[in-house]
Amino acid sequence: MGNNQTGLKREIGILGVVTNVLSISIGSGIFLLPALVFVILGNGSILAYIFCGLIFLALGLCFAEVSSRISDTGGMYVYIERAFGPLAGFLANITYLFGVAVLACAALLNAMADIASTSFPLIQESWVRILFFLLILGIISLLSIRGIKDSMVFVKLLTFTKVLAILALMIFGLSAINLENIMWTGFPEFSKIGEASLLLIFAFLGGELALSIGGEMKNPKRTAPLGFVIGIFGVVLIFCLIHLAVQGVLGQTLVDNQDAPLAELAKNLAGNIGFILILIVSFIAVWSTFSSIFLLKNRILYAGAVDGLLPKIFAKLHPKYGTPTIAILFLAILELVIASTGTFRYLLILVTANSILIYLGAILAFFKFRLIDKKPGPEVFKVKGGYFIGTFALIALAWVFSRLPWVEIQGVLISLVTLTLIYFMLNYLKTKREKEFT
Repeated sequence: MGNNQTGLKREIGILGVVTNVLSISIGSGIFLLPALVFVILGNGSILAYIFCGLIFLALGLCFAEVSSRISDTGGMYVYIERAFGPLAGFLANITYLFGVAVLACAALLNAMADIASTSFPLIQESWVRILFFLLILGIISLLSIRGIKDSMVFVKLLTFTKVLAILALMIFGLSAINLENIMWTGFPEFSKIGEASLLLIFAFLGGELALSIGGEMKNPKRTAPLGFVIGIFGVVLIFCLIHLAVQGVLGQTLVDNQDAPLAELAKNLAGNIGFILILIVSFIAVWSTFSSIFLLKNRILYAGAVDGLLPKIFAKLHPKYGTPTIAILFLAILELVIASTGTFRYLLILVTANSILIYLGAILAFFKFRLIDKKPGPEVFKVKGGYFIGTFALIALAWVFSRLPWVEIQGVLISLVTLTLIYFMLNYLKTKREKEFT
């Protein structure tokens, strides 16, 4: 099923895709992970980063190839829908949009409020917190409505600020490491690497959302794969090096600094000024991640509406700016309600499981597209050794999924069964209405 997305303006280049990958993946997690992983694996912590890095590089290559075959807006959802039909597309769209992106944004809004409240305690008051949410949502909604180009200027500003700050911290940290702190003997238990990998998988999640704006990319068959692969490689490299810097400087004291290891590193290198600066950077990092996810998730709702899987009203474009205004405003209001009530906290446990499920679906789509189109044109970004890389990614993801707590797996299964019933019920009602008009 193809969709007609000619109303969208193609204004995003390779740098825009790279920016979104960095913006989403380098979020609040990077400020906590070094200590959490160290507690599990000790001096051998870098092994978990390498393992997860290989998984995501393999995923990046597979998704890059699929993105060069399918250049419509929608990202993972549209790949699954084109490969396996409307039911799979409906499940992917709802799961990806509401089971991942909406809950992640609600969590990020609250994380921003928590960080800001350390300097402005008044934000802890419920009514002030809601006003804070309104301000943040108002800014990104206005930019989103005005167009992808204006929105990306804002996202790039936030992203480059946090990346430059983290790179500076990383460089100074690496120059001051104690080699004994990063040396290890013996191979850690594989189960412990799996436990640490679950934490890292959650941190790496989301970069693939950068592919959701295929309908707004210049030359998408080139822009999407190259931008995504460069972005994923950059994320893996930054995560590995920042961990080595933190572990190399702080060593065993990481165990006592699980709440803010990067802030402790900055304080160790530059005193209290460094500590304050890293708190500011952490706020910018979360704001950047939130802005990218909010901007990109609207396109998933839009794509589902264009394909006829969701109400057509969400496919309506602004007459001047060519943006899905109703989809943007609907998700902004929904985000405000969920973030303000705190109900997202009970559902946030499903984000990792839902994300891995979407990844598995996209990898299967990668295999299907390869099998039905064995000799694609030169415009397709065909990965060398693609079947091997795809099989590695599929097995690794299945293994990580099996390591999730049963409550998460159970929640995903229940939601899939529920959504399937809803899909067939909506189809039945749609068919009944059509018969009544004929």
